Amino acid sequence: MKLKVFSIILLLLAAMSLNAQQEKTITKGGKLGKIDTLNLAKANEAPEEIKLKKPRKFYDPKVASKRSALIPGWGQIYNDSWWKVPILYGGFALSIYYIDFNNEQRLFYEGLAKDLIAQQAAGTAINENELRVYRRRADTWRKNRDLLYLVTIGVYALNIAEAAIDAHLKGFDVDENLGLNLKPKLGVINNGAPYLGIGLTLPIGK
Repeated sequence: MKLKVFSIILLLLAAMSLNAQQEKTITKGGKLGKIDTLNLAKANEAPEEIKLKKPRKFYDPKVASKRSALIPGWGQIYNDSWWKVPILYGGFALSIYYIDFNNEQRLFYEGLAKDLIAQQAAGTAINENELRVYRRRADTWRKNRDLLYLVTIGVYALNIAEAAIDAHLKGFDVDENLGLNLKPKLGVINNGAPYLGIGLTLPIGK
């Protein structure tokens, strides 16, 4: 009889031990609660990786300017400002077109002036006034052509400067959380007199 009682007690202890392995208890707020071991295991799993923002591309002003000096527009491409390249080459095309146009006009009036000089050398009477007009017009078109040479060089120099400045400005933080806010401000001066003004704040995003 004692042996049976002892065997029953052992079975009860084994069952209690098995049940304790399946369920665990914790104390929370002074009360006992049960936690499912499966959910507890899931809770202890490593958290999902936090998605980080894609790092911003760094643009070196020196690299941008050097590339634009070698090949106009290359620095703009380096800065990811592709849309500026057609504008740049459009400026070059216009300059070259008007240089050629002004040079043709210069040659035309110079040719007329030479014809009059040749006629005069052959003994034919010419209109001196007309000769002066041709020479003056030829000189005007020549000056316009030379000015356009300077404009073309200016476009080239501007292409280098723009590439460097654009690369430098791209390094500034332009986050959406940045912005200037104007707000009315009410306060008291040291002598106790109240004042009404405007406050300018620059919030910095996290």
